[in-house]
Parts: sequence; structure tokens; C-alpha cells
Amino acid sequence: MSPRGFPAAGPPRAALCGLLLLVPLLIAWADTWEGLRDASRTITSVEARFTQKKTLPILAKPFVSSGRFSFQKPGSLRWEYDRPVKSVLLMHGGAVKRYLGDKGGWREEGGAPLTAMQTVLEEILNWQQGRFDANPHFRATLEASPATRVVLVPKEPSWKKMIRQIELTLSREHAGVMQSVRVVEDEASFTLLEFDQVRLNRPLPASLFEKAE
Repeated sequence: MSPRGFPAAGPPRAALCGLLLLVPLLIAWADTWEGLRDASRTITSVEARFTQKKTLPILAKPFVSSGRFSFQKPGSLRWEYDRPVKSVLLMHGGAVKRYLGDKGGWREEGGAPLTAMQTVLEEILNWQQGRFDANPHFRATLEASPATRVVLVPKEPSWKKMIRQIELTLSREHAGVMQSVRVVEDEASFTLLEFDQVRLNRPLPASLFEKAE
């Protein structure tokens, strides 16, 4: 994980790290697979704040970053970090752009990592529709108690070397909202994403997904 919050280059690791960070608020509360798919159709937009905590054995305490997330159907997304380093990832009209903030404003970054990131974002859109079994690299299990959550476990040994499982806990208070995402790499290394200040189904301007400002 880079300090800027975005994944390092090199698929499949780039795509996997993107998966860790960008599995946001894109599925609705339900306790069956069909219920997930049906409820997800009611969500037209999502806005929320998030806190991301990265725990590693080499760190005395978790590395904390935070920011805001916006999604607009059918396929526009903005994932923005405001601390400790400003950065933003935009997806709109099939195009993916990434910017880093500095004293001079926003600077666009390009290169091979964006290709992997686009693949990740397309996968997230599958999840938004409740199609958790669409990724052949993961086995999806729906658990209804004590909290409704989806557990994704890699099928292939090469993926298991990088990640043990992804736990997506669905909110019981807000339909269409993820309460948290926990990505377990090994016994002592994991990433936790928690969401709050959620607003649903508001019309969002296209400029939000086209410009870093």
C-alpha cells in the first residue's frame, strides 16, 4: 500500500489492492443473494465519508487515512483522500483518471496502473448489482448472523498468498450502504474501511466525476 492510498503497479497485485480500497458502498442490505440484487437496483447514487485503517506488524499503530466517496449510476465514481495526502480517483464515461494534490494544485498521473484500476472498477459495478460470483478468482459466501455480510475467499493459491479473505458487512440502518469492509492479508495484516455520513439517491453533477477540484 502506498502512503498516497492508491495501489502500487503490477497486476494482479495492482488490481487486488484496488479491490481492497474500492469496494465501497455499492450494495444494498438484504439477507439473500436475490435480495441483494433486487435492492441494489434501487440505488441511483451514494455519497459518504470513509476512514481507512491499515494494520501491519511493522507499524506501532494503524496507518489512518480518510476521505469521501461518491457514486452515480450507471458508472461514475469518485474516491478522494483528503488526509494524510490529497489524491483523487475518477471514473466517468468509461475513462479512469487519477490526480495527486500538492501546493500547486492537482497533478494528473497516468501509466499502466490505471489499466488495472479500470478492471477493478468494472468489477465493483458487478458487485453493485449483487453479482458477487462474477469474479472467477473469489468464492462468495453470504452470512446472515449476527450481522449480514459477504465473505470473499480467493480460489487460487497465487491469490491466497496475497489475501486471506474480504469481509463486507452490510448496514442494517441504511439500505444500500456498506457498514465496513475488512481485508485480511494474514494473521497480523489487514485493512479496515468504515463509512459514515451517508446520503443516498441525490442527483450528482457530472463535473464531480470529471474534475479533481
